[in-house]
Amino acid sequence: MMMGLLAAPLHAQLPEHRQEYQLATRSTDGEFVAPMFNGWIANEDGSVTMIFGFANRNRSEATDIPLGSNNKLEPEQFQGAQPTHFPVYNRGGFVGIQERGAFAVTVPADMEGTEVIWTLTSPNGTSWSIPGRATSPAYEMSPAGMAAGSQNPAIRVEMDGEESTDPVGIYAERQTVSVGEPLNLSAYIKDRGVRHLYVEDDEPLYYPLGTYWVMHQGPATPEFETQEIRGSQRAATNPGDPTKAEWSEVETDVTFSEPGDYVIRLRVDNFQAPDSQFDNVCCWSNAYFPVTVNP
Repeated sequence: MMMGLLAAPLHAQLPEHRQEYQLATRSTDGEFVAPMFNGWIANEDGSVTMIFGFANRNRSEATDIPLGSNNKLEPEQFQGAQPTHFPVYNRGGFVGIQERGAFAVTVPADMEGTEVIWTLTSPNGTSWSIPGRATSPAYEMSPAGMAAGSQNPAIRVEMDGEESTDPVGIYAERQTVSVGEPLNLSAYIKDRGVRHLYVEDDEPLYYPLGTYWVMHQGPATPEFETQEIRGSQRAATNPGDPTKAEWSEVETDVTFSEPGDYVIRLRVDNFQAPDSQFDNVCCWSNAYFPVTVNP
């Protein structure tokens, strides 16, 4: 009982900006969205990849923050890569309410030492800025394979087209559709694991990949025919040749209720593998699908 009596006075003594992170139950709505810096990767050409995510503090309400003064990346040249739509997540464990690796930007070698700052001002007026910087070894990540050979999956929009193997991702060509008309989005995906170097003969070399489609930017949340398929729900695509993985096609239909410009993100993961998990920011890749929706 004494602890309860002391809690309020101690909380009141904190500076106002620190009171917002009190240990209290999150509300269903009206909370803020916090930008998160997940880490950085040093690339062979001297550039640096900076990976960002977010945490929506609401328990049930998604939040939308359009690009502009309330949702900006600095320097200006990186503006536009970030999401404007922030769903609610509750994954449990270390990551909890976070969405990690929602986007990433590459800082060129001739901009070495540049900080990329993401500022979000939520509808409730709370504003947070997070710097992405390639200085702390604690935030450095490696693009190399994991302990048992897992690597980021590969994504191609066209079989003979550009390939994504990281959170920076690739962009498909813009498509156009009308309100209420289903639009088919598709891609080709492949597990890139090199597990034959690490595993026993009776262990799988390739695992079925998970897929997750989500609105990255746009004025209104669309409806997905199939938004998420976990790796455990998908059949493995092991080929006859056990040393070579196969490509498989994935797709969903998406229907928009309001006109405007949208970007749909596809995340492909290999979380089924024993050396892979969401916490690591190692084991998925992104692809983005711009869509113009007419009335």
